[in-house]
Amino acid sequence: MTLSPGTRPTPDPQRLMAELQFLTELSMVVATHTELQPILDWMVHKTTAMFGADEGSIKLLGPELTEPTVKTLVAKREPGTASGSWPAMVSMNVMGFLMAKNEPLATPDLLNDPRFPGLKGVTTRVRAVLAVPLKVENRFTGMLAITHAAAGRSWAPEDIQLLTIVASNSAGVIEQARLRVEARERQRLTEEAEKFQRELNLAREIQMTLVPSRPLRSGAWEAMGRVVPAREVGGDAFDYFLLGPTRLGVAIADVSGKGIPAALLMSNVQASTRAFCDGRNRITEAMRQINVSVARAASSGKFITFFYAELDLERGRLFYSNAGHNYPLLRRRDGTLVELSVGGLPLGILDNSEYATGEELFSAGDALLLYSDGISEALDIRNNEYGEDRLKALWAARATPTPSATIASLMEDVETFRGRAVQSDDMTVVVVSEHFEG
Repeated sequence: MTLSPGTRPTPDPQRLMAELQFLTELSMVVATHTELQPILDWMVHKTTAMFGADEGSIKLLGPELTEPTVKTLVAKREPGTASGSWPAMVSMNVMGFLMAKNEPLATPDLLNDPRFPGLKGVTTRVRAVLAVPLKVENRFTGMLAITHAAAGRSWAPEDIQLLTIVASNSAGVIEQARLRVEARERQRLTEEAEKFQRELNLAREIQMTLVPSRPLRSGAWEAMGRVVPAREVGGDAFDYFLLGPTRLGVAIADVSGKGIPAALLMSNVQASTRAFCDGRNRITEAMRQINVSVARAASSGKFITFFYAELDLERGRLFYSNAGHNYPLLRRRDGTLVELSVGGLPLGILDNSEYATGEELFSAGDALLLYSDGISEALDIRNNEYGEDRLKALWAARATPTPSATIASLMEDVETFRGRAVQSDDMTVVVVSEHFEG
């Protein structure tokens, strides 16, 4: 039932009193509550009682005005009436009618209303329905409805008018409460994101303290490394340390994945490297023990690519083992390159993996480059990779006086190649070469 154009029901003192009382109580509720849900609950309880209905319902559209979301639905106080979501077909038809017609819906029996042929035979407790739009600045934001589980109630014009007035005074209040809730939620999410980022930054700082911050010199030789981190913790690590007056250990590692779990796994391999690569264990035994340690600590699917080398600078020998890492490049004095590939599987895949040891000459004029895949797989804005070939050509052609200058030159070339593209992975480089002043 709808009001005909121009129809003006005779004012009813009881209705006017109910309207005034509703507005007064609404003001008190809004002053008392800043949350949305208590306001919605009060409105539903109030309108249900005002009209002697079985149930009341407020349904709101989401921010993009897509499918309506039930915010609250409560039963009348009498026992035997259940509350809960309307069937989807019922909700869609009633909301669709209000949005399309922009007028109240009053029907004694929704399922037998000729305006809704698709609802005939639907099982629902929503039978007699009075529903009115909720609008803010002429924008449809939802609906307010009262219902009976039994068909047959005839809705008087005064009923329609009163619920319409209730809805018009409630819509703005609901909208403001909803906006406050959304603003608080956005603030909460922002604060959580900022807190998480601070924790990530702290974890990154702690992780960076676990890699050498200064070059290491032994006679004419110098080792130096650098990590250019991406945004997340985890990623890469490197290390170098003296094993004796003329013996040097050097390592690089790259853990699969990012985040705190990856960082914790990387700290495990860093500690294990120092524990087992002590110059007394043979490299094969040290690698075996490091792998067992990582395998026990790694979660399913996690592994670490790892390379470890010992340089005997007095004898001119390099001994190494490669656990699935990008092949380090040994550059001879004449510019030829040797890939250091001997070893085994990445750490953590199998706890009983064995690792072979490779051996190469390492004498005056030679230099060693260790790098992570963040270098070779750096992408430009067209998704082209920097690539192994470009890296090899650069390393073979440029002999700089210090490892520091070598690293700066390589990083600059990668940055130039990448251009405006975002760095997606940690980039790590370690260089061992002779150090010449000037």
